[in-house]
Amino acid sequence: MRRVGLALLLIAAGLVWESVPAGAVPHRAGARTVTPAIALGGNHSCALLANGTAKCWGANAFGQLGNGTFIHSSSPVVVSGLGNAVAIAVGGDHSCALLANGTAKCWGANAYGQLGNGTFTGPETCSSGVACSTTPVVVSGLVNAVAIAVGGDHSCALFASGTAKCWGANLFGQLGNGTFTGPQTCSGGVACSTTPVVVSGLTNAAAISGGGNHSCALLANGTAKCWGANAFGQLGNGTTTHSSSPVVVTGLTTAAAIAGGGNHSCALLANGTAKCWGANGSGQLGNGATTDASTPVVVTGLTSAAAISAGGAHSCALLANGTSKCWGYNVLGGLGNGTTTNASTPVVVTGLNTAVAISAGGFHSCGLLANGTAKCWGYNGYGQLGNGTTTNASTPVAVSGFSAGTNAIAIAGGGSHSCALLANGTAKCWGANTAGQLGNGTVTDAHTPVVVTGI
Repeated sequence: MRRVGLALLLIAAGLVWESVPAGAVPHRAGARTVTPAIALGGNHSCALLANGTAKCWGANAFGQLGNGTFIHSSSPVVVSGLGNAVAIAVGGDHSCALLANGTAKCWGANAYGQLGNGTFTGPETCSSGVACSTTPVVVSGLVNAVAIAVGGDHSCALFASGTAKCWGANLFGQLGNGTFTGPQTCSGGVACSTTPVVVSGLTNAAAISGGGNHSCALLANGTAKCWGANAFGQLGNGTTTHSSSPVVVTGLTTAAAIAGGGNHSCALLANGTAKCWGANGSGQLGNGATTDASTPVVVTGLTSAAAISAGGAHSCALLANGTSKCWGYNVLGGLGNGTTTNASTPVVVTGLNTAVAISAGGFHSCGLLANGTAKCWGYNGYGQLGNGTTTNASTPVAVSGFSAGTNAIAIAGGGSHSCALLANGTAKCWGANTAGQLGNGTVTDAHTPVVVTGI
């Protein structure tokens, strides 16, 4: 039986940084531990292997598979020239890897300099004339990085010193360097930086996450700072004004983890409670209201939370006793409480009693159970619940083919597909597969888990 403990989670467009899951065997690459992991992007997925290499599969119009082509692949392909990676982050159209020596490489779309190699022009031109690199390029001037995060059109790295640098688009100040301008002007006249710039006034950071157009850092003292787009109050500083430098998230003093959703964020506190801020039209802040909040509000009635996950317009918490609660958008059953009514305060996920991890996707959620099996609930139009149907489920249904002792050790829910990492280093995925994002050599949706080929 696995113990449910307080985990430090960094959810950043597919990157999850956490303690090594039970059953996983860590490996060493240089001075860093490599834990095999799987990350889901919009229409592509990547796996970090124990030997420090990586494989990706799915859509590849912008070179985001990193194999030297921009041809979609329905089975995993080796990311070229990557041999000592310790972490991987997957965004919409680009991907990045942190290397054991503290440097980083990125590949895929580069119209806004999000690859960080000093250009926004190539070396290739991929789909629709967008500048890209179909193989990893070195991020300029990056040393001693310990974590990496990928947003919509920008990327960020955290350093051992507790400082950070970001690169890419800067229209909303998401680079955090105190400006909304240059130093370059990239595609379409968008202000950008094609090389990393220092995030102003950020010290003592312990974790970093990149959202669509904003970023947040969890500090070692339990506070947090955010910067970038703020139309819904997602920076948490009491305003709705974009900020080009980090601002303190108001009233947050004992944060242990932070999770970013569509336009809202949530923090897990050291005492097992939680606070959320930002967009709240569906009740995803969990405070009993549906009004946006530009400062953190207490999630009502939530105690003994061990982990938190923020989806598109809903949020979920894993409790220390192995049960879960969710709140927010529920028209498709994503809260798992047997109804399709939005809930502005947490409701118990029905029949989920031995969960050790939880992942909130776009309109569905999944839980990993202590016996290595999994359950999912919510929207199922592409089979992303994995139970052999395309019928939505307002309570958790068992993912087919995961019997007790299967030893799934991690689970991730994307927009329209889901994947699980197994203890033996293999992976299974299910749901939408139009671009081959399930990795089984086909482009046919799968309503039950299929083995990712060659992982």
